[in-house]
Amino acid sequence: MTKHFAKWAGMAVLAALLAGPTPGWAGAVITFGETSLGVNNEGHLNFFGFGPGTPEDNPGESLFDPLGFGPYGLFRRGVGDATSPGCLCEGWGVAATNDTTGVRFSGTASVDNFPGVTNMNNVTPGTFGFTADRATSVVHIDNGLPTGFGGASHPMTVTHQFGPSLAPDVFQVQVTIENTSATDTLSDVVYRRAMDWDIPPTEFDEYVTHQGVAANLEPVGNIRGANDNGFNSVDPQDPLNPIDPATQDTDFVDNGPNDHGSVFDFAFGNLAPGASRIFNIFYGSAGNEADALSAIATLGATAYSLGQSNPDPFGPGPAGVGNPDGTPATYLFAFGGVGGVEPGSTPDVPILPFVPAPAEFEFPAPEPRRWFDPPFVDGFEYSLVGDPTAEFLFVDVPPAAFGFGPIDLVIGGVVVATLIGDGGGFDFLANGFSGVQTFSLVGIDPLLDSAGPGFSTAFPTFLDFTGSPTALTMSGIEVATVPEPSALLILAVGLIVLVDVRRRWGIVR
Repeated sequence: MTKHFAKWAGMAVLAALLAGPTPGWAGAVITFGETSLGVNNEGHLNFFGFGPGTPEDNPGESLFDPLGFGPYGLFRRGVGDATSPGCLCEGWGVAATNDTTGVRFSGTASVDNFPGVTNMNNVTPGTFGFTADRATSVVHIDNGLPTGFGGASHPMTVTHQFGPSLAPDVFQVQVTIENTSATDTLSDVVYRRAMDWDIPPTEFDEYVTHQGVAANLEPVGNIRGANDNGFNSVDPQDPLNPIDPATQDTDFVDNGPNDHGSVFDFAFGNLAPGASRIFNIFYGSAGNEADALSAIATLGATAYSLGQSNPDPFGPGPAGVGNPDGTPATYLFAFGGVGGVEPGSTPDVPILPFVPAPAEFEFPAPEPRRWFDPPFVDGFEYSLVGDPTAEFLFVDVPPAAFGFGPIDLVIGGVVVATLIGDGGGFDFLANGFSGVQTFSLVGIDPLLDSAGPGFSTAFPTFLDFTGSPTALTMSGIEVATVPEPSALLILAVGLIVLVDVRRRWGIVR
């Protein structure tokens, strides 16, 4: 699809939306800091809706109206949108083989990338919900068999959960691919994500950078392939066709200027019946390249793409010169948990939280026996939400190599144990604590002479629990001192003496 045709197609969609509701067209514009995303109900970007953009904010996209209605992909306030101009090319696809039937099937979701969300894309929407800064899409992937021949079952569910990340102006997307079959193994599961960079103010003439690709190709990591073709089909069964062959399956810096983008294939192996695989996508923007790279480092992204405008649009634009400072904005498209280790399985690759408010960290629909990781503060209160039968079974603190000293475990306002890295953790039931849904860890102080990995930014915690909580929350707390049980006894005796003295002097009222 050419840019020119896509522009007219976008205008036709806009006209239809302004004329009245469009059946099956749902989504939301969500905002975190200076960044907004337009999320369609199948989990792909480039949604027509109301947001912070106006023609003045987004000079390269004439479809915005003065009230902020327009196509939103990855938008930065005051600079513009980096994916919607010209072509609504951003989306995803997933493919797998059903080992029982031998049929390889796929599902896709994109507005303009082939095969889109129409025709035989095998995606059945499930649920979609959103708030001002979050959106969740759940879809079901059909098995690819014709109706009457066992078709229309949904052996796979794909969930995209969008929300604020640990880095400013960057959204985190937790992607969960689940085998919902009770009997069939799904083999060679592959997820593809593509986006066409159109970086303002020089849309269709941008520089693109890929990093982390070469180091995380199969079999070391999960990357099966990557290149600069943001217009590529989002069906993993179709080949990856680079615009510049030099970008295939390798790292590069400031390729361009050209009208191109990024596409990545991730191979996640086999999923047994009922099993799932999670990883993260990060969409964000920054005022310059240094801030974008800082955000990527904070998030521990395995691989990433940067999109930057051409600072010399009327000059020769020689390859390799690029946009060194990344102004007026650097847009990022990054991935976590695709280095061969699933998030949560080790303290070095933990599950990252969503950040609904300062010092508030949330892990939606958590799975037990995982490492969960917000940045450390003085202390955290941990709570299981949404299931009155859920209870904590076990907690462990980061290994000693992370550089933390002794950490107090507090239940009901009393210190019940002191935990150290590599010390074996704490078993709630074995120590006589049942039904615990909330506890705290306090005294989280890094040892300043530690050379451990990431001790200044990470505090991964291992948690096991029962039930099906809708969320695990960690609330940051500042704790001066939490008394030990013996200290509580001394304090109680002291209070009794003080009251007796006050009575003797007649000053108790």
